[in-house]
Amino acid sequence: MSTSQPNTTSPAAQSGTLRIAVAGAGAIGCTVAAMLSQGGQRVSLLARGATLDAVRANGLQLHRGKDASQTIIASVAASDNAAYLGVQDAVFICTKAQDLTKIAASLQPLIGPETCIIPMVNGVPWWYFQKSPGRLTGRQVHSVDPDGQLLKLLPADQVIGAVQFLTAERLAPGVASSTNHMLVILGEIDHTETPRAARLVQALNAAGIESRLNPRIRDPLWTKIIANLSSNPLSVLTGATLDTLYSDPRLLPIVRKIMNECLALAASFGARIDFDPPSFIEQAQGMGPVRTSMLQDSLAGHPLELAAIGDAVLELAQLQGIPMPVTSDILAMTHYRDEAGRAPTAPSA
Repeated sequence: MSTSQPNTTSPAAQSGTLRIAVAGAGAIGCTVAAMLSQGGQRVSLLARGATLDAVRANGLQLHRGKDASQTIIASVAASDNAAYLGVQDAVFICTKAQDLTKIAASLQPLIGPETCIIPMVNGVPWWYFQKSPGRLTGRQVHSVDPDGQLLKLLPADQVIGAVQFLTAERLAPGVASSTNHMLVILGEIDHTETPRAARLVQALNAAGIESRLNPRIRDPLWTKIIANLSSNPLSVLTGATLDTLYSDPRLLPIVRKIMNECLALAASFGARIDFDPPSFIEQAQGMGPVRTSMLQDSLAGHPLELAAIGDAVLELAQLQGIPMPVTSDILAMTHYRDEAGRAPTAPSA
């Protein structure tokens, strides 16, 4: 990195720590930032409004443990201005998928020529066809990057693929709870192995977030896509938590059908995934009464991540000629409920 300007010298070479910015201060962003700070990294948080005020006044607060009885209070540099935070060694993007295009431009002051960009987002990522072999190499995923802005603003050479299995809830501005085991899988999107990815894995493990390096990052990505798509939209339609979705005799058959449709699509893209539906269902049941991120957003009246979690999967299915009738129907109903729930209420007669 250049040292001719302030805030551009990487401390990694100086102190062995990394300058890490977390963009997005929701449940996942606060969780990741608090854990990394506790693990000794130099963490900055890009936040705004009430969350920024709370973090500046009280630090980040993260409740851990099965009963959320352990509290981590992390002191991080927080700002709503990326230029104030300066160029980073790594930027973890923890926003909702539909907010990526809006935030990508504001992240530019954080990104130098050697900065690693790690998108911790749900669903099919905009980079899916970048640096991948086959007839679709370089193609846009129109559902998540319709105008190609993400491809322009977030260089593929600097992107490290991430698949996160984190459950967290935002309790208040700057306060989150995460009571289950944390797992993050990282990998270069050209399926090579590099020291930079290995170092990030090391940093996450040191922070208490189990992390693994996978040289075929799209394989675990499909596992997460299946997990998201078989639970999130259906949770919005039913209000069911994870344990109920994966155990109720009326809902579980629908979950299984969505899983089977997704497995066929993943196979068509050559994914080699270690996914055993009965074992996955048993594990999901054991997570307890956890509300999916999409159900949390729905209850709060926020827009849903349907484009990345659902529409992009159907886009990929169309490219391969793979039918997904049950998935399509569930997504259509969820889109309707989302739009109807956020539409202005007509006055009663």
